[in-house]
Amino acid sequence: MDAKHFFTKLFSANKSTHTPPVVLTRFNQQFEHPLNVEWQKIGDQFEALFYKNELEHIARYAPTGEMTNLKVNLPLEQLPENIEAEAKKHGELMNVIRIENGKILKFELIVRDRQMNRYFLLISHEGEVIEKEKL
Repeated sequence: MDAKHFFTKLFSANKSTHTPPVVLTRFNQQFEHPLNVEWQKIGDQFEALFYKNELEHIARYAPTGEMTNLKVNLPLEQLPENIEAEAKKHGELMNVIRIENGKILKFELIVRDRQMNRYFLLISHEGEVIEKEKL
């Protein structure tokens, strides 16, 4: 995710959308009893923001009903040890999002260094820093 464009995408999304039945069916098959589901259309994709097991989720679907991306806002204590160890090299952990793109797993993190500078980190499931950007 390009952190610079996060708010632009957030506020420019078309929130009044007709979500295709195939997308709704697939979503309901994958997530039993989601809470506070909100749909929006972003480009040609359909995105559901919802809560499950007290965690915020964002699931993105192609018009065909295929889930293309799942993000889960994790509590810091649920971060895998290898990801936590790498992140702590860059500063104090502030926020963690687990991202699933098919079989690819990554983690978006916000860390803060001793000078109170915040950084966006994108880390692979192996613990390799893919991207680091000062916020």
